[in-house]
Amino acid sequence: MLLLNLRIGKQLFAIKAIDVIEVIPLIELEKVPLTDKGISGLLNYRGTPTPVIDLCELFDNRSCDKKLNSRIIIVKQPSSKGGHQSIGLIAECVTNVTPYDESEIIDSGIHNKNAKHLGKVYKYKDQLIQLINTYHILPDSISQNLTGENS
Repeated sequence: MLLLNLRIGKQLFAIKAIDVIEVIPLIELEKVPLTDKGISGLLNYRGTPTPVIDLCELFDNRSCDKKLNSRIIIVKQPSSKGGHQSIGLIAECVTNVTPYDESEIIDSGIHNKNAKHLGKVYKYKDQLIQLINTYHILPDSISQNLTGENS
């Protein structure tokens, strides 16, 4: 199995590659007025309007810096109408893909009901990498703004 590694600030995170549809360059988005500040805008992804969420806003209460290795990670998200919809996640520093062994993923010992998307960690060399569960990444304030019609 593979993990897509990324940084938010100085902290390491990873998303299971099986949850990723595609990683694309950071491009200009269509702004949507009067939406939650975590929603960066819309992307025309393969002919479908796709909401894009700023991970730095969700995790660090700031906009992601635009860097050479900033990317939009396209993932599937359960929709409120059943099925799935694609969403984009802006990450300011997508680094690499690494193989992992399921036995090296361990419980972090911290359970935060306001951060259901965080939990287990991956021990890689001398580092702990926080895993992101993309199915639980959106806070209610944002998921309520998404219709789920692009499934």
